[in-house]
Amino acid sequence: MQARLQARHGERLSEGDWRLLEAARSLDHFIDRARATSLRRFAERLNAGMSSHAIERVLRAAWRDYVAEVASWSSQDWRAAILWTAPLPDLPSIDGLLRDEAPLWARQDPVLAPFLEQDRRAPSRKSPLHDLLPGAKRERTLARRWYAHWRSLWPKGAAEIKALTALADTIAAHVAQLAQAGAQGSSTPYRRALANKMTRLFRRHGGTPVAAFCHLALIALDLERLRGGLVRRALFAPAKEAA
Repeated sequence: MQARLQARHGERLSEGDWRLLEAARSLDHFIDRARATSLRRFAERLNAGMSSHAIERVLRAAWRDYVAEVASWSSQDWRAAILWTAPLPDLPSIDGLLRDEAPLWARQDPVLAPFLEQDRRAPSRKSPLHDLLPGAKRERTLARRWYAHWRSLWPKGAAEIKALTALADTIAAHVAQLAQAGAQGSSTPYRRALANKMTRLFRRHGGTPVAAFCHLALIALDLERLRGGLVRRALFAPAKEAA
């Protein structure tokens, strides 16, 4: 697994690469440039005629595919825990579903649409929502319920428990910092700091499942940046680059 992770880690864009990509003014030019980089695995199903909702749907699907690929490299005892990171981008929408405040585009999402067709307050144990439902003996927030189930998927007595707990605490602190920054503050320094911490942990815990989760955290940051560039251009930039 580590050889594959290391190869993918080495493919990640440098800051200079990102600047070249983000210099593209139009959406079609931005997509073309992204496809010429290691981001092509996430951009190959995009086109400039898509709405912002369609773009985000494609990116969420690409993230799930990537998580499944990384999970396939891991040992069987860690596979379920890695796969449980796939629904992370869907948590805000799932939170809305649980509060009967589904976004209008949810019916077009193949993961979210089935939730609208069932009783979300009492789904079967086979439902993906089951482990995220509130309950008397469960965590109060959706994020904490996701985390509790993730921990339950770790192999019993795993040597990586301390390192994974520290990794989760680092990401939780990052999320808290973003919340305190407010809408007017720049999130770039926080995301850069988190990427540096994840890179250090990735190197320190090479050859262990911790490295897989660090790598996925870094890819999530890359996808977040890619999403921002795509959605801004889909909503505000000219449809075509000037000749």
